[in-house]
Amino acid sequence: MSLTAVQLQDPSVELRQSWRHLLIVWAVSLTQPILGSTYYLLGAASSTDPLRQKFRLISGLASELVALLVLWYVTLGIGLLVLASLASWMAWIPVQLLYRSYSGHFIEPKSYSGFGFGISALSVTFILLNPFFEELIVRAYTMSEVIRLGGSGWLAVFISVALQMSYHLYQGAARAFDIAIIFAVFSIYYVRTRRVMPLILAHLGYDLHALLAGRF
Repeated sequence: MSLTAVQLQDPSVELRQSWRHLLIVWAVSLTQPILGSTYYLLGAASSTDPLRQKFRLISGLASELVALLVLWYVTLGIGLLVLASLASWMAWIPVQLLYRSYSGHFIEPKSYSGFGFGISALSVTFILLNPFFEELIVRAYTMSEVIRLGGSGWLAVFISVALQMSYHLYQGAARAFDIAIIFAVFSIYYVRTRRVMPLILAHLGYDLHALLAGRF
């Protein structure tokens, strides 16, 4: 039996690999949203110029697609995918550089009043993709891995809700806390049923309502 085969049968090796996979998925999928959310919480907001909004939506789509691709590979057990992690930033950075070259800065200081993306092919595409990104990564994968790695169901709920709150802080701490109640209900539902598709559909309905109501 080869050394690799022995290592794969060692529970400690599998445990370390699971932790590495979880941390990589978090790093690829959540670093940009958390940093951006924190910046908005500190008193900044994006310009509503249509071209800049397109940059933002394309950036979000690219980041979420790559994050879902990383999740797909990790759950198939194909390795750590450092290359895919780098690809996430490679997909995001050129869009932000275009944004900066057009506007001279990334975002303008002012308090949050909504992004004002409006209804367009890009915004609808983002709305359709976002529930899969959030519910598959921050809900289903994160909670399943926390429980599999020895955490309790309540710990999995707490971690999932905390991660989602962290990148919704751009709406203000009070609003993020209100939304956390919805996240908690979703997480409790998942930990009891292990069904993610109803959550994706519910999340989609919530996001569509926000778009149609002009709050997206």
